[in-house]
Amino acid sequence: MTKTLLAFGTIGVIEALIVLIAFAITVVLVILFFLLLLRNKKENIRLRLEVGKLADELEQVRKQKDTEKGDSFSGLR
Repeated sequence: MTKTLLAFGTIGVIEALIVLIAFAITVVLVILFFLLLLRNKKENIRLRLEVGKLADELEQVRKQKDTEKGDSFSGLR
């Protein structure tokens, strides 16, 4: 009876292999997910810096146009 209980409670090589493969796949997927999150964060930071540079450039162009308009109006008077 003890042998029957032990045989019922223990796992075989195939079952252990299936569990290990499932665990390994889960770990690999979690690692890939976190790597993608990290890359996405870096990309977002890079894009925000680029948008900031473009906004500064646009502001400079607008100021330059305003000064040119002001100069042209003062010349008419």
